Amino acid sequence: MKDRGSLNLVVLVLSVWAGLFLFYGFLAYRARLWSPLWAISPTEKVFAALAEKSRSLDEDSPILKGRLLYREFRCGVCHGPEGEGGVKNPNADPDGVVPNLYDLGDAFTFNDLKDKIRKGTHPAKLEEKDQEPPLDMPSWEKTLSGGELEDLAQYLFSLKSPPGSREEEEE
Repeated sequence: MKDRGSLNLVVLVLSVWAGLFLFYGFLAYRARLWSPLWAISPTEKVFAALAEKSRSLDEDSPILKGRLLYREFRCGVCHGPEGEGGVKNPNADPDGVVPNLYDLGDAFTFNDLKDKIRKGTHPAKLEEKDQEPPLDMPSWEKTLSGGELEDLAQYLFSLKSPPGSREEEEE
């Protein structure tokens, strides 16, 4: 009778552990599935237009250095690997998505863009009564040197709307 009680205890402990393992495993799976870092990882895929652009730049080009910084600091997690934006940011203005980085020269001066990168930004809310948008751009002031900031801004200014895109049609 004593052996049956200890066997029941072992089965109980193992089933509790198995249940906890399955529950937390499921939570970890869901977190990984919905995490922006998992869903949008930097790509190493080289597109023909980008390969052509890279060939035309020398190794000391600020645009090429800025592109490397964009990848190194994983700006593409939110803004897309090539600046196309579109990552969902609920209740964020505009349209509940992270904006693309195309044609920044039309919206900002060079110094304004550097200032925005330096200080970071928090998007405005679409609906005031709803929650704060979860994604915002951090301040890069303590991370980037002055030269790196210049190179990154040069790269971002070089991004243009792809032919036939919605941004190009609006112009």
